[in-house]
Amino acid sequence: MSSRGRFPAAVVWVAAGWLAVMSAQAETGYVTDMLQLELYASEDMSGRPIQKLRSGDSFEILERKGRYANVRLPGGQSGWIKSLYMVTEEPARARLNKLENQNADLTARLQSLQAQLADRQSRVAELEGSSSNAAEQRAAVEAELQSLRSRNDALESTLSSYGSSVPLSWLIVISLLALVLGVAAGWYFIDTRSRARHGGYRVY
Repeated sequence: MSSRGRFPAAVVWVAAGWLAVMSAQAETGYVTDMLQLELYASEDMSGRPIQKLRSGDSFEILERKGRYANVRLPGGQSGWIKSLYMVTEEPARARLNKLENQNADLTARLQSLQAQLADRQSRVAELEGSSSNAAEQRAAVEAELQSLRSRNDALESTLSSYGSSVPLSWLIVISLLALVLGVAAGWYFIDTRSRARHGGYRVY
C-alpha cells in the first residue's frame, strides 16, 4: 500500500482518538422535570393566569376537553390548565424531594439516637466506676473489720491465759503481804489509841 493510502487512515484514527478524549471530558447534563403551569379562570385561557402551579402540585381533575382540563386545587380554587403537561402519577422530582426530606428526618433522628446512646454509655461507665469504687471501699472496710476482730480475739485469748496461769507462789506472797500489812495496821491503831489515853505514853 502506498503512503498516500495510509495517510487518510491515520487521520481517521487521530480524529477518533481526539473525539474520544473530548467526549470523556465533556460535562454530563440531564433533562429537568421542573415546570410551572399556569392556571386560568376560563377555558379559552384568555386574560392573565390566576395562579402558577409547579411540578409536583396536586389537584382534582373535574373535566377534560381536548387539550385542556378543568381542575380544582386543594384549597378549593378551580380553573383550566393545558392537559398536555398534566400526568396522573406523581413526578419523579416530587418523589425525590419527599425522599430527600424523609432522609433528612431519618438522619436527624439517627444523630439524636446516637447522641442519646453516647450519653447512656457514658452514664453506664460512670455508674460502673462508682460501683467499682464502692466495692473496693467495702472490701477495705471488711478487711479492716476482720483485722480488728482477729486482734480482739488474740487479746481476749491472752487475757484469759494470763488469768488462768498466775503462779501459786505469787498468791502466797500476796497473802503474806496482806497479813503483815493487816497486823501492822492493827498494831498502829492500838498504839495510837493507847498513847492518846495515857498522855502520850505507851502502856500495854
